[in-house]
This record gives sequence, structure tokens and C-alpha cells, in this order.
Amino acid sequence: MSDAERQQGAHGCLRSSNHPSDWLMHFDIVHAADPRFQGGTSSALRAELKAARRWELNCGLLPFLGPQRSPVGAFDSRTAAAIEQSNIDWLAGSEQATCDILLAHHPAVFERMPQSPVRLRPRRVVCVVHHPLFNGQHVQQYDPAVIERVLDRLFGAPVVFAPVGPKVRSQYEGLGPHGPKLLRHDLWNMVDLAEWTQHRRKAPAGAITLGRHTRADAMKWPDSAGDLRAAYPERADFNIKVLGGVPDAVQQWIGSNWEIRAFGASNVPDFLSRLDFYVYFHSRHWVEAFGLCAAEAMASGLVTVLDPSFKDLFEEGAAYCDIAETADVIERFMASPHAYVEQSNAARELVRRKFAIDRYPERMGRLYDDLELPAPSAFKNSRTTVTGFSNGSDADDRAVRSPARRLGQRRRILFVATNGIGLGHITRLMAIAERMSEDVDPIFFTRSAGAALVFARGHAVDYIPCGLALGVTDQSWNKAYAQELLSAVEAFDVSAVVFDGNKPFPGLIAVAQSRPDIAWVWVRRALWRVDHAFNPDAQGAFDMVIEPGEFAHDEDHGPTRELPGAVAVSPLLLLEPGSGLPRSEAAAKLGVDPNRFTVAVQLGSQRNFDFAALPELIFAGLERRGVQTVQILNPLARPRREDRWRVQSRSLYPLAECFSAIDLLVTNAGYNSFHESIFGGVPSIFVPNEAPEMDDQHLRAVYAQSAGLGLCLRHSELNRVEASLDLALSEPFQAEVRRRSKRLGFVNGAVDAAKAIEQLVFSIRADRPLHASIART
Repeated sequence: MSDAERQQGAHGCLRSSNHPSDWLMHFDIVHAADPRFQGGTSSALRAELKAARRWELNCGLLPFLGPQRSPVGAFDSRTAAAIEQSNIDWLAGSEQATCDILLAHHPAVFERMPQSPVRLRPRRVVCVVHHPLFNGQHVQQYDPAVIERVLDRLFGAPVVFAPVGPKVRSQYEGLGPHGPKLLRHDLWNMVDLAEWTQHRRKAPAGAITLGRHTRADAMKWPDSAGDLRAAYPERADFNIKVLGGVPDAVQQWIGSNWEIRAFGASNVPDFLSRLDFYVYFHSRHWVEAFGLCAAEAMASGLVTVLDPSFKDLFEEGAAYCDIAETADVIERFMASPHAYVEQSNAARELVRRKFAIDRYPERMGRLYDDLELPAPSAFKNSRTTVTGFSNGSDADDRAVRSPARRLGQRRRILFVATNGIGLGHITRLMAIAERMSEDVDPIFFTRSAGAALVFARGHAVDYIPCGLALGVTDQSWNKAYAQELLSAVEAFDVSAVVFDGNKPFPGLIAVAQSRPDIAWVWVRRALWRVDHAFNPDAQGAFDMVIEPGEFAHDEDHGPTRELPGAVAVSPLLLLEPGSGLPRSEAAAKLGVDPNRFTVAVQLGSQRNFDFAALPELIFAGLERRGVQTVQILNPLARPRREDRWRVQSRSLYPLAECFSAIDLLVTNAGYNSFHESIFGGVPSIFVPNEAPEMDDQHLRAVYAQSAGLGLCLRHSELNRVEASLDLALSEPFQAEVRRRSKRLGFVNGAVDAAKAIEQLVFSIRADRPLHASIART
């Protein structure tokens, strides 16, 4: 045995030195795929990962972002969950590794060369053709010669194309000798029958329910009102149910007997279990490469009605007819309960025989044979039998499941905050940075005077003063800022810049345009004022836009509301609600008696908005009532004259750490303060900062008041101070706020924001032409 073999570790890793980047790893299968896809391609990938885990194949994933969407979105949520729950290795391209087979999913993903080399060396490359070469009008969708060259030059191995069904194979065979080499057998998509347990069906009596589940893509639907009504008749005895939405062009044709749900409103197995028939016809301009939605319907035992073009693939598993004959076919089955049950059983049996995930060893055995490669040892005794899995149990999946392991080099991410006034932007960035994985080193670059607070929380931070503090013009400051930012990008060798601010600086945009080789992310909060000046073109400088969740989202009608492409996450907070100090410790930090009712007043830095006489009226009212009060000084607040009211003052950050000792909070309605209060269950009086450049804090405060979760008190409402204090201090108000707060579910969006950024940073980027993705500095 060689020294290298003796050092072999988990996942087939051959350690050739002590440095992880020098490891030589070998995999049976590596899946190169764009995990942002939704629909059949992503479902097929999830099934591949599940099967590899079940049969303990040594499997890797190479996330490859193709030219499908701008700005770059996050991974499909179900695919991301499947990756996290699997025991696969996540490759980032820099690893020195080999594999038997690289499965490159969907040809259009590989139309462009990425900006960075991929060190993976497969023995064979298989392009899995999830997308037809020609559409229904015989217009070519992509150039297979280009895809073959990209894959060949990127991986340095022979390339073969694998159709997922006979329609795709027929198109490629039509190219004759000019087409690429095809795999001998189609590489069908797989379905896990264990997910479709409610399949024993009886013929329906009375009114029947028919439907479908697909993306709201016009190509997935009939072309005319007549065809749509033929497929889904508007009859009193027919109920039409759709999962996944309907495109706008089709909405005008639907009948009064329709019920439409979005994905997520119910899971697919539950939805299909409530149907009697599955009817799927698509546009004549479209060619369905496989038809996974139909396969899932058959797996659930549905009598499935399809266009005859599907017959070569689905054989006796479906009923076939022209679209105009749909109602006649359904009526024939209704007239013969025996025929209905027989067809239902045939549908399930077809999936079991051809597409079931239990056939994975046999399917992969054919693939290895076609490629003239020896099959992995995991398949040696499984080529014709799948004992232990045919009962549909997931027990074996759970037994081998472990978190995905991300390989390759660590990444540095530069977090850039604007913050000349408050601490909101820098707080959101810290919330995200502190939830990054150990694969990331966060570094802060800010013009905020709160840089010391970032350092105090253990982060590396670089500070550059704002132009106002230096007394220079915007033009000269932006020029200097661009030079400083570029120096930081180069000195720290960062993989991404994450910016949180209302308006990207010209200096920042200039650097982004000169360094498109790294990822640029804009964390852009919502709830802009309706009349707020906003340039939508600013979004074009960024690869990804993340929008932190907003509790008052339903009432947001600002300029960012309808902008497409943002990655929406739940409301994000620096501290998890309820994770602060015990009341005694919190009271000590506040300098108050833990046994007394305590009011904390925090009105921000007031650097751009003067609350005038309002604070004095609040303090006077609290003093007259004998209420223990502490004034929370913002670390960025200007020095102020000594207050005439005898009020304890503290400069604390983050205040949420002391919420257990605060019974009433008087605070502004900035993003962080507002959401900390709402989800922290602290009864609050919200005093909005109404400076014209701010977000719509007044709207937030009014929304909370309407929802019974706080009170709104504007700076101009001096005559309402006494009544607001009386109400806020009352036991009924306090109890009701806490009752309602307990009903709120909270998932910290900072976790999903961190994941989305890491997905971008640790993926192979080929979403732009090469000339537009290299540094031009």
C-alpha cells in the first residue's frame, strides 16, 4: 500500500500534503448544476442527490451559475434544503479533485466559460439535456457545439450528451453527423415513490376534480382560450384546481370553476391527492424534454391525460388524446369505474418500472456501461435488486444523513456600511456577518462613527470618514473613497463586497464596475417613502440584491416594492429575541432597580432630525408619574447640554441585550429598533424620524399601532404625550402587546441572507460573458 493510500480519509480524500488545498479527492459522481432552477430540472437534481445518499455513493456538487437570471438569485429553497441535508461535498472549483463522471445538468447553463478555472478532472463529462434543442416552432434554443466546447475545455475530458427523453433524443439525432455524441440510453428523471403514498384510488362519484401543477410560464399552457377551455371545461360537474399559478395571458381565459394556488400554499403530494384526473397540455411553441410533473401525477396514482407526443416516454401509464377530446376521455373513465382503477394502477406501475428512484443502481449501471467505466462498489450487488428500499421507507436515508461539507479555500467578504447618521446599516451587516459559516472571514469597511462598536464585537474593521466630517466636496470624497475601497478589495483579496445603504455611492459603483470579477451584493431595506427619489438603475451595479423582511410589508407601496430580482428574506435582527441578559443583569447595565417598572427612552442620534420639545414632555410626564426612567444615549449622538430632568443615562449597544429589564420602550421606528421591539415583545411608543431622506418610519409606527403592538407618537403631536403615556403604562395595554407578540413567529432573515451570499460566493460564475466578468482596473 502506498503512503497516499494509507492517508486516505473520509469521502475518498487522498491527503498529499498538510495543506487542505493540496488534497487530491476522488468522487464517483459530481453534479455540476445551477441550483437556482425551479421546476423539473431542480426536482431531477434533488432526486439525484437523494439517490446518491441512499446508496452511499461518493458524490460531489459543483454549483454552476449559468446565464439564466439577473440579478443573480438565491438557490431554489427546496434544492438548498436538499444540499444542506445531504452528505455530499460542495465543491467551489479550487479543489484538486477527480471523479468518474461529471453530470452537467441542463445545457444552457454551460454556454459560457467561467472567469476562474475549475481544478476538477473527470474521466467523462455527461451533459444531461433537460431542455430541448428546438422549441415547438423548430427554433434552436442553444448551440450544442458551443456547450460541448465549453465542457471539454473546462474539464479536459470527453463529453457525451444524455437526453432525458425520446423527444430530446429525436431532435439531437436529427442533427446527423454534425451533432454531438449521444449516450446509448436516455437518462430519465427519477421519482421517489415514497413521497407519493396516497395512490390507491377509487373512481370518483358525482362532481370530479381535475388539475395540474406547473410553473406560471406561458409556454406550459395552451395557446388559446378555446384550447384552455377544451382541456379544462367550464362545467358544473368539473372542478379545476391549479397549483403553481397561472400566467397573466392565460388568466383572462379561465372559467368560473377554477381554484388557483401558489406553490407553498400546499405541498405537491397533498395537492395531487385531492385530484381525480391530471390533465396537462402545453403550448404548441414548447417541447417538453421529459415531463416530470406528469410523472409525479402518475406516481400518485392519478389518471393522467396527455398529448400523444408523450406516449413514447410514458407508454401505458397515461391516457392520450388531442386537446379537444379531453372531456370525452374523462367521461369514458367516469362511465367505467373498473377502467379508472385499472388506469390508476397502470400509472403507478409505469413509474415504478421506469422512473422510480429504487431503479437508481440499475440506471447508473447502464450509465457506467455506456461510458465503458467500471461501476462503483456501491452498485456491485445492487444492479438488479433494490432490497430494503422498495417499501418506500426513508429510514436508510436518515441513517446516512450528515450535513453537506463545503470544500476549497476560505473566502473573505468585505461588509461596507454607509451610516453617517445612525447604526441601522452597520447593525444589519453585523447580523448577517455573524451568521456566516466558518468558511467565511468577514471584514468591515465603513464610514460610520460606530466602527468602534463593530470592533468591540470582534470584527476586523477599516474606517474612512464621511465627506461631511472632512469638509470636502462630494466629488473629491467619492474619488478618494473609490481609491480606499479598491485598495481594501485588493489588499484583503475579497471574494465579495456586501453593501448596506439607501444609495450606493458613485465611488462604490465605480469600483464595482471595474471589479466585476468579485461578487457585489446590495442589502436594501424596504418601506421607502412613496415619493422617495430612487434610481432603479442603481440595482444594475450589483450581482445580488437582498431585501430584509419588513413587518409592515403589506402596506409598502414605495418605489422598490415592484422591482424584480431581489432575494427576499425574513426580518433580520442582530440578536435573537429572548437571547438577552436576565433581568437582574440587564437592570445592572441600565443602572436601574430590577424590581421597579422601567421605561427606556431611545430616540436615536437625532443627527438629521430634531424632535424639538417632545423628549422633554415625555421625560416630564414620566417624572410626574414617578416612573423609573433611563435615557439610552446613541453612541453617535452629538454632545448635548445637561438635561434638566433627573434621568439616568446610559450609552448601550445593542439595547436589545437589556430588553428583559425594560417594561416600556420609547424609541424611533427605524428598521432595527422597530423590529427588535415588535419581535422582542416590548410594549413601545414609536416616535418616527420623519426626515425626508429616511424610510417611512411613520408608516411603520402606524402599522404597529393598528396591529395592537405599539403606539405611534409623532414629533408634532405634543398634545398627545400625556394620553399616550397613560395608555402605554396601563396594564391592559401592556398585557395585550405581550399577548399579541407571543403569537408572532420569528425566523431570523440574517441566516437566509448569509446563506444567499455564500451560495453566490462559493459557486462557479458563468452568468455573464467572460469579457464582462474580468477585472478592468
